[in-house]
Amino acid sequence: MSRAIPPHGHHNRYAYGCRCTPCTKAASRADAERRLDRMAGRPRKVPAGPVREHILKLLERGLSMEQIDRESAVSVTTVRRLINGQANLSRANAEKILRVPLTVRVSLGDVPALGAMRRVRALYALGHFNWEIAKRAGVSRDTVSYLAAGKWQTLKVGADNGIRAAYDQLSMRTGSSTKTRLLAERQGWAPPLAWDDDTIDAPAAVPDLGEEVPRFVELAENGFELEQRQGYTREQAAERLGVTKDALQKSMDRYRAAQSEPGASGAYVTRERIMTQNQMEEAA
Repeated sequence: MSRAIPPHGHHNRYAYGCRCTPCTKAASRADAERRLDRMAGRPRKVPAGPVREHILKLLERGLSMEQIDRESAVSVTTVRRLINGQANLSRANAEKILRVPLTVRVSLGDVPALGAMRRVRALYALGHFNWEIAKRAGVSRDTVSYLAAGKWQTLKVGADNGIRAAYDQLSMRTGSSTKTRLLAERQGWAPPLAWDDDTIDAPAAVPDLGEEVPRFVELAENGFELEQRQGYTREQAAERLGVTKDALQKSMDRYRAAQSEPGASGAYVTRERIMTQNQMEEAA
């Protein structure tokens, strides 16, 4: 199959013989960039080893070559050549691929079910109905039940995204199901308060019960202190506290909800018993 001709305005189309104004300007610009790189000692080609290693790590996380293509804007053909041992590649393409973070979410296929299991169990601890979680997640009630029971090691990424969405919607308020709440109490399942949004998916993460001060309260109050009294931005405050900006924002939202709604803060505390860290590890 012949290679597609680049669009007008691309320097490679000039190489195919097009002399229109956009292609001519693009070719001149590319020549100028090459001269500047040569004068600055910046090689146009770089060794492929570090880039290939990064690609392999992305593939191990479950990303497909097509998703790497979408995330980096580097073609699947180039990605495949690198995997197959290509020695060098353009510096621009190397930088694009290396900018794809190892934490990027898989968009197709299966993902570990651990995070979804913890989220479902946390919502049970708040007393949310099985059917309500299923409805908000766009999955079946059986899926929610199987996750709560820890029967699945993996699940489809679409279902995982749905559970995440349900968790974001329901984790800041209590539910009305005595059945799910009592089940969570018997099993020692941790409520949303005990989980850090940044690490809930990590196998090594352990829930923090916050026996004296709930973690979201501590994060929110420290964040407000840094922003309002010391002039930090939200991003700077999050970095200072060792969490992501999104995690700090969620803690602040929970804090405001706890202040404005009677009993809201109680939604994050297990009733009648305090579970030890070992029990939490076993439940997780």
